[in-house]
Amino acid sequence: MNLGTVMPTLEPVVVVGEEFTEQATVSDWPARLALVALVAGLIALALWGMRRGWQGRVARHGSMAEPSAFDAPASSGVLGLYLGTSISGDWLDRVAVHELGVRSRASFHLVDGGIGIRRDGSRSFLIPASAVRGVRTDRGVAGTVRGKDSVIVVTWMLADDVLDTGIRADDGADHAALLDGLMAAHNDTSEHADDSEQAEGSENLNSEGVHDSGAHDAFDGMQGDGPFDGPGNGPGDGRE
Repeated sequence: MNLGTVMPTLEPVVVVGEEFTEQATVSDWPARLALVALVAGLIALALWGMRRGWQGRVARHGSMAEPSAFDAPASSGVLGLYLGTSISGDWLDRVAVHELGVRSRASFHLVDGGIGIRRDGSRSFLIPASAVRGVRTDRGVAGTVRGKDSVIVVTWMLADDVLDTGIRADDGADHAALLDGLMAAHNDTSEHADDSEQAEGSENLNSEGVHDSGAHDAFDGMQGDGPFDGPGNGPGDGRE
C-alpha cells in the first residue's frame, strides 16, 4: 500500500425537493369566505335574538312600579356588589326597568325604614322593611352565579310584583353582619305582624267587627318598625 496516496474528499450533496421550495397555493377561497359569512350571520342572529328578548322583557316589566329613591354617603354603609333584581322564582328573569337589573358596585345601608342600596352609576333605591318577604343565602340571582351561599337574596314586594334582589359584601365579616342584620330585622317584623294578626283574630271572636278594636291600627303600626341594625342571629337561626 502506498501511504502517500491522498484520499479524495467527498463533497456532501444536498437535494432539495421542488415540493418544499414552492408555496402551496390556496384554491378554496370561496369555501373559506362562505364559512366566515355563515359564522358572522349566526352571531348577528344571536345578537338580534338577544335584543328582541330584552325588548320583550321591557314590555312585560313596563308596568312595574318605581322603587323609592335612596341617598346616603357610601362611607356610611357596607361596600359590595349589587348583582341585580329578578322576578322571584325565576332567577334568569332579570328586571329590565328602573335599572333594577343592572349589576353595579354599591353600598348597603341598614336603616329603620328598610335597606338602602346606594349604587355607583345606577339608580339607588330603598327596600322598605314592610315589603320584605324573606331573606336567604343563595349562589346567584338575576342570571349571575357566584359561590354556594355567597349571595344574600332579599325577597320583597314592589307594589304587586314579588322580586328577588341579590347583594354581596366585599368583606366576609361585613357580609355576615349584613346577613345577620337583615335576618334579625325580618324576623322582628314578621313576629310583630303575626302578633297583630293574632290580636285581630281574637277581637273577631269577641265582637261583631274589628273596626273599633284597634287591631288594624296595631297591625299597621307594627309593619316596618323593626330596626335593621338590631342584634344578629346566631348560626342556624332561621337561615336557609
